[in-house]
Amino acid sequence: MSNPLSHKGYDFSQLTYEVIGACQDVQRQLGLHCMEVDYQRALAIALAKRGISARREVEIPLTYEGVVITKRRVDFLIEAGEDTFIIETKAASVIKPEDIEQCLLYLHKGGYKLCLLVNFGEKPLKVRRFVHTPGKDTGL
Repeated sequence: MSNPLSHKGYDFSQLTYEVIGACQDVQRQLGLHCMEVDYQRALAIALAKRGISARREVEIPLTYEGVVITKRRVDFLIEAGEDTFIIETKAASVIKPEDIEQCLLYLHKGGYKLCLLVNFGEKPLKVRRFVHTPGKDTGL
């Protein structure tokens, strides 16, 4: 059975659905009002339990004129062959525009194709998918 396409026609892997399921389990067990780091720790356990390879706090260098000026850390890097993507977690009452900008920055500067922005602070769990399509530069 193939995955359903998004409303924009992107075909997301089964792995993204499994990761979202892990996030839902974390929120179901911890509820709302925990700190972001608590959700991250629980998500690391939930992903490992499902056999999903994930690394935490992966650095993404930001460069100017070819010189690294700083590094940012993405919350999770999911690696499974061609299914490599990043997860940014939040524990807020709503996703803010700067959270979206952060995801877009990580996508572009890290060279990733997909970012899941997961907000454990909203019920139901709020998940936004951001797709980086090379050639459609948005200025980031």
